[in-house]
Amino acid sequence: MAKKETAENLPKLTVPQLIDYCKNTLGLTFNLMDEKKAATFLSRQNYFFRLEQYLGICTNKTRSGKYIGLDFGHLVEMSTIDMYLRKKLFKMAIDLEHYLKMKLVGDCQENPADDGYEVVDAFLKANPKVASSIKTGFKLIGYYDKTFFRFTKAPAVWNIVEMMDFNDFTSFYSFYYDYFRMEGGWTKQFDAVRRIRNAAAHNSCILCSFIPRQKGDVETMLELLGGNLGMSQGTISQMMGVPFLNDFTVLLSVYVKMATHPSVLKKTLKEVLEFFEGRMVQHKDYFEGFTEVKNAYRFAKSVVEFYSKKVATV
Repeated sequence: MAKKETAENLPKLTVPQLIDYCKNTLGLTFNLMDEKKAATFLSRQNYFFRLEQYLGICTNKTRSGKYIGLDFGHLVEMSTIDMYLRKKLFKMAIDLEHYLKMKLVGDCQENPADDGYEVVDAFLKANPKVASSIKTGFKLIGYYDKTFFRFTKAPAVWNIVEMMDFNDFTSFYSFYYDYFRMEGGWTKQFDAVRRIRNAAAHNSCILCSFIPRQKGDVETMLELLGGNLGMSQGTISQMMGVPFLNDFTVLLSVYVKMATHPSVLKKTLKEVLEFFEGRMVQHKDYFEGFTEVKNAYRFAKSVVEFYSKKVATV
């Protein structure tokens, strides 16, 4: 029996049919990128379901649901910017993961109340799924020397940090400082860091929407308010209500505080700022009619400039 067609269950479409779908159903134009180049793009560079996620940058529609003022080229350009940005964010995220591990191991080494094993044992007993993944799943990784696996039976702080994914590691990080009643810092920001890290790692689209739909991180907003960004509290609060902008800002804030190599820190922020001033605005004329996109860009660039100035004196 054939499946009933619904909005969530559309039939398989060939590239020419997708072009027709864009024109006749979605109302997209092909002025910035003509139909022939669009067909080549869909055949060789990207698939439509992924590109379709960027429809969210346009909020202007007809009553029938067709987009007004949205061109196929807008989606292509946004997807390209997204790709470059994800790569930069992932680099920052894995650097930050390393710095957090360094801090945890360092604090363990300097903590006279910690033998390195008791807290790990307590954490694994409280988190049996993590314990199971370390004993079984870790064996699937093929780049470690066999002698490394002997530590999975009774791991210590300094080796368990290499046995967990980022989600489990941040849970252990928080557990450690609660266990010894120490100040670990930044644990409230871990959810934001984890979201953007995972999005970048899994190659997820991140520039899909700039509509506020949450409360931003309070500590980071207060930091921005004290930074003379030239924006009102209301504007900052609104922009931080956009999930990506909140997580992006939190990542920068924690990264600047945690990075232990000044030269790497400065180089990284310099590269991000150059991207915002260069490739990201290469086709800024495309988005003149997209208020949410322009506001998001101005806010994000101001945030990058703010943290770049902070590291300039490091």
